[in-house]
Amino acid sequence: MSRKKDNLTIKKTSMKTVIKAGDNLGGLLKIWAVPASDLVVSGNEVTFTNTTNIYEIYCSPDTMEFSEPKEVTEAGTHYNTVISGFIPQDNAAMQEALAYIEPRKWVVLFIDGNGKTKLAGTPVNPLRFTADLTSATDTTGRAGCRVQFFGKTLARAIFVNNPFAVA
Repeated sequence: MSRKKDNLTIKKTSMKTVIKAGDNLGGLLKIWAVPASDLVVSGNEVTFTNTTNIYEIYCSPDTMEFSEPKEVTEAGTHYNTVISGFIPQDNAAMQEALAYIEPRKWVVLFIDGNGKTKLAGTPVNPLRFTADLTSATDTTGRAGCRVQFFGKTLARAIFVNNPFAVA
């Protein structure tokens, strides 16, 4: 089909269109840290080889976020992947968990604000972890731990079927 407009013929051809479907909510709803050696990814399916050291990390609502800006260097393209949030309070159980998580390499599963599950990092390009304990100067401020998984990955986070979903 073609039409003429101001001496210019516009020809309609096959094309791809990116369509926004429904709501588009920001933020994250849940985060799981999985040891990089404890999962296998095949397409959009994730299978755990061991679940003993998987951590579901509770963060205060509206503090969790994900970003993966692209960076092109002489060595090639990579993504600066960051998943962060704020864990309220400070206690012995959190200290013990952070001591275990901090020195290890991780792959992170998360559910975004739209209910979609994504996987960031891979066993070959895992994420690292850091935690910063903080306390506000007054009782109305927040006290707890700002946590962050970060790393340079060769591919963007992928959408996966939620491996925790009960069928």
